[in-house]
Amino acid sequence: MNLNKNTNHVANEADKALRSTFKGMGSWQKIFIVIIIIVGICVLLKIIDGCIDRQLSSEKVKEKGSYNRIVTITNLIKRIIKIILIFIGVTIIMSVFNISIAPILATLGVFSLAIGVGAQNLVKDVINGFFIILEDQYSVGDLVEIEGIEGVVEYLGLRVTKVCDFSKILHIIPNSNISVVSNKQRANIRTKIEFYVDNSCDPTFVKEKIDESLKKFKNDRKMVIGPDLWGVTENDKDAYKMSLVYYTKQGNQYDLEYAIRAEILKTMQRENIKTPVVKNKILKVEDSDALL
Repeated sequence: MNLNKNTNHVANEADKALRSTFKGMGSWQKIFIVIIIIVGICVLLKIIDGCIDRQLSSEKVKEKGSYNRIVTITNLIKRIIKIILIFIGVTIIMSVFNISIAPILATLGVFSLAIGVGAQNLVKDVINGFFIILEDQYSVGDLVEIEGIEGVVEYLGLRVTKVCDFSKILHIIPNSNISVVSNKQRANIRTKIEFYVDNSCDPTFVKEKIDESLKKFKNDRKMVIGPDLWGVTENDKDAYKMSLVYYTKQGNQYDLEYAIRAEILKTMQRENIKTPVVKNKILKVEDSDALL
């Protein structure tokens, strides 16, 4: 009851203030003000549409995976802005002609308060979801970690995000609960490959031949940086270890690893580069009995 009274009071005061502003004006003055209001709203809408369209037509925005969703949400916001501006214009024009807008304002106030009290979480979900999509924090198909849940994004909406983890469990997360997002899909992944060469082989020769054979991977579309063969990274009595690294996008590292390992093996076989021989110690019968 008190809420309704307060809303009516505010609406009546606003109505009186607007009507008193245009009180005493002649007919031509009122018509001139109405024309200014209509033209002003049209110009403002054109400016807003132009700014938004320029942003959407930029190459940076078009490259985002969620571009279509951004366009949809932006068009929705444009319609909301248009409705708000038209509503403001209509209420001012009604006040110019001394028509009371108190009932409209009171109804709108009560409705807004009811929405605000009853749907707080929904409003938070939508607002947070809008900024997630606008800022392109993640898209459908990205590997992410959200609130301790790691998996692939199956759905991204204004209200919820659906993530499928590696156990094939689908997690539905309200967007208002999302505070920290770790997008592992966008980061470059470093892969390190190590292999052993017999000490009888010249490491300079080995590095030269393997570097030459791996040149073709530098132009591979899956490769971001590398492959870079460091050289000898560890010495042992019978062999030394060589290491190489490369960077790829998440999900591409495994196919490249299999191909690079195979190429290293073929190069070593072709150039007679020896791998260390695994020596097994044969125990005598009495020694093996002693171990039992």
